[in-house]
Amino acid sequence: MKKYYSYSFLIFIFLFFLNLKKIKGNDDFRYYGVRVDKRTCQGGIVKCGGYFVKLLNTGKDEPEIYVSEIFQMDSFISEGKLRYAPDYHVIIRGDLNLDFQNDVYQAEAYNLYRLMPIPGREFTLKNDTTFFTLGNPHNLLVPTLPETERNKFDCLKNHYSKYVTNVQENWLEYLINTGNSVFTVNNELYKSEDEKISSNKNIESSIKDYNIEYLFISLTNSNNCPKKMQEIRCVEGLVATYVRSFNHCYIFFECAPRSKDKNICMASPPPRCPRNYSLTSIPSYPNGCLKYYCDPTFLLYNIA
Repeated sequence: MKKYYSYSFLIFIFLFFLNLKKIKGNDDFRYYGVRVDKRTCQGGIVKCGGYFVKLLNTGKDEPEIYVSEIFQMDSFISEGKLRYAPDYHVIIRGDLNLDFQNDVYQAEAYNLYRLMPIPGREFTLKNDTTFFTLGNPHNLLVPTLPETERNKFDCLKNHYSKYVTNVQENWLEYLINTGNSVFTVNNELYKSEDEKISSNKNIESSIKDYNIEYLFISLTNSNNCPKKMQEIRCVEGLVATYVRSFNHCYIFFECAPRSKDKNICMASPPPRCPRNYSLTSIPSYPNGCLKYYCDPTFLLYNIA
C-alpha cells in the first residue's frame, strides 16, 4: 500500500508496514558498480580498455573484476553514457560470464542505472554502501538480508527536488515507485509517544524513516521516447502546446491562443540549472509560454 505527498520541494512516498526482503528471492541477477578502464592500452593486450566492476551489497572490500565488454541484453543505450560516467556512477544489474578463449570476463546487463548528481556533493562507493530498490509489490529490497529477517518502515522520502531546480517530480516518483531505480538511504529510527512512555515496548517494533540519499535512475527506461516532439501545425493565432508525461515523453496537448502580452511569458524566466543538469523546455498550455525542466545532462548528451 502506498501514497505520495509532494510539497515544499519534498516528495513523500508512504509505504506502510512493508518488509525488507532479499533480492535473491525474486532476482537471479547481481548488482555491480562500474568503473571505466582509462589506461593507455598497448596493442595485443586483451585485459585493457574495458571496465572494472565491483559486486555490491556484500559489506566486504570486494575486488574489482575486469570485464572486456558490457553487453546490453534488453535494449541499446549509447556506450558514451557509460564510458563518460565518473567512477561508480553506473550500476548494472546482470551477471558475469567468462570468455574461456581469451580468459576474460564479459558482463551481461539487463538494466543499467546512472547516478542523478546532487549539486555540491560527491558520491563515494564504500564497503558498507547498501543499495535498495522498490520491487513488485512495492517491497523495499536489499540483496544481503536473510530471508527470515523483516524490517518494517513507514516512510520513504525523496529530497532531490530540494537540490535540483525544476526537476520533474512525477518522473522521479515513477522511476522510484516502479523499481526503475536503485538508491542509497539514510535511515532514522523513531518512537511514537506511546513507546516513549511505556518501557515495555520493544525497540524493534519502532518504525524507520528512509531518506533517499543518492538516486541511480534506469537508463533503459529513459530511452523509450521519440527523439523529436510530434510537430503540429495550428491555425494562425494558435500555438501547439505540449505536456511531458511521467516517463519524459512529450505529448501534444492542444492548439492554444498565443499570448499577445510578452510580459506574461517573461514572468516565468528560465531557471539556472545546477552543474551536470541541462535546461529543456516545451510550449505549454494555456498560452504557449515555455515550461522549463532541468534534466540530467547525461540523458541528453554523452558526457560526464
